[in-house]
Amino acid sequence: MYLLDKLLESQDEGLADLVEAGSALFDCPMAIVSALDTDCQHFLVRRGIAATQTPIEQSFCRIAVAQDSLLVVPDTHLDARFRENPLVTGDPNIRFYAGAPLRLRPHPDAPATGIGAFCVIDSKPRAFTAADSARLISFARGVEAMLQSRLSSIALSEDAVLLKAMLADKERAQRQFRQAERLTSIGCWRLDLVTGRVVWSEGIYDIHRVPVTETEALDDALAYYPPADRERLQAALDAATQSGACFELELDFIAANGAHKRVRTIGEPELEEGRVVALIGVLQDVTERHRSMAELSKRANTDEVTLIASRHKFVSYVDSCVDKAKISREPLALMLIDLDHFKQVNDTLGHAAGDDVLRAVAMVLRSPWLKDSLAARLGGDEFALVLTDPGLIANLPDIAAQLTEQLRFPRRSKTGEFIVSATIGCSELDGPADSRHDLLQRADRALYRAKAQGRGSFCIDTPQAA
Repeated sequence: MYLLDKLLESQDEGLADLVEAGSALFDCPMAIVSALDTDCQHFLVRRGIAATQTPIEQSFCRIAVAQDSLLVVPDTHLDARFRENPLVTGDPNIRFYAGAPLRLRPHPDAPATGIGAFCVIDSKPRAFTAADSARLISFARGVEAMLQSRLSSIALSEDAVLLKAMLADKERAQRQFRQAERLTSIGCWRLDLVTGRVVWSEGIYDIHRVPVTETEALDDALAYYPPADRERLQAALDAATQSGACFELELDFIAANGAHKRVRTIGEPELEEGRVVALIGVLQDVTERHRSMAELSKRANTDEVTLIASRHKFVSYVDSCVDKAKISREPLALMLIDLDHFKQVNDTLGHAAGDDVLRAVAMVLRSPWLKDSLAARLGGDEFALVLTDPGLIANLPDIAAQLTEQLRFPRRSKTGEFIVSATIGCSELDGPADSRHDLLQRADRALYRAKAQGRGSFCIDTPQAA
């Protein structure tokens, strides 16, 4: 209960971002980080589900925790354990579930305890490969690390209160505080506004990778940050000094040994008779969490086979381009690309050969002559190309014709030779009222017309052609 209470009390936007990334990575509309007690399943973070908790007897996650291993249910209607579950027969109509248990330590010497699960959920049945399982387990370990870091930060705050009550035994208090700093990669600092000197705890020196001294000059302390982040930190310090504003920043950082890090700093004013005399705060090394989030974001935004943009990246990129075009009046065009005879490759030559074709298509779509166009794989044999260069858009028919010529891949099977070609539907943004939906709808309509003309052709749709 102690772990659950602390997790429910705290909030962390990073965990919400992680759940969003997990939902996108596994293409599931629902994703949850759950925590269990004797009567209830609580949702620490959720996506795609309105409820904040469910009765424990309805919980899928409790089974994953009980068996202490990944639980995958491809179709709940075919599983006697779940087909009568109210979460299956009613909202949110769960048909697919995959969840990995989460284990946390309430303190460093305690054994890891199963407290809940990270799971992805869909309202339709689906297959889940061994590779998917490995990725989900890896993802769950990242969630565990973030939750453990959160508990450690909470423990550090509680330790700070405890240390104040233990001033009679200063040596022991300092030893415990130092242990807490090592455990959480955190250090404390104090900036004296009169002298301009900074006092660091040992944890700060560890992060900077420099020997311990009594004080540091503020300019020397700021020198560890790249220019842009140094300006952000200086502005936050100035605001705190002048108006008493608290701040919390995440910044790039270069240690004395040249190691590039990511740090999180929190600061607030120290007052005497209503006057700001110093600033105090903490600094935490969050490099590993930052790298994990960056890697998860990269996975969510990159197609695994072709290494071009994923559907998730495509959607967000088109939305941003549409918003920008409405303000700047810059042109924007979209090509939807379907491969012809691709199924024949998989059926006669195997999926490895099919993947080779997909990679060849991606290579063409990333050609230098297409400039900064975004190439994306939407799924299966469907691709998209988002054009923002005015010169390319002005010659859209020529560009489409050139692509249909380059996207031709002769193949030979036991039944004879055939050509994998591409059929393309094109559309352009038409004024400030247009949306991503309009752009996609017209491109899809053009693609349909191109297929009616014949494989390996293209068609350009406009609002007037509707």
